[in-house]
Amino acid sequence: MSVVPPSQLSLMRKRQKMKELIKSGHWSELIGMEAELFAEIDTAINDPCRSSRELLNELGSVVRVYRELSDICAESQINRSQEK
Repeated sequence: MSVVPPSQLSLMRKRQKMKELIKSGHWSELIGMEAELFAEIDTAINDPCRSSRELLNELGSVVRVYRELSDICAESQINRSQEK
């Protein structure tokens, strides 16, 4: 079992919070959270105690959150175009 550095735990928490905001539709809060998430990614990447393997797994999770967000935006756009 590897020890996860604090920088990576913070990144995980931000990703989870972002996922919650997407799920609840709090779009205005999501905009500010994105900048915080990128700052956490930068910190985790530059952490000399990082676990490269675990960090890559976490970055994959971040990408999945953005894919979910992209899918929601695309669906919303389709719904808007169909209403016209």
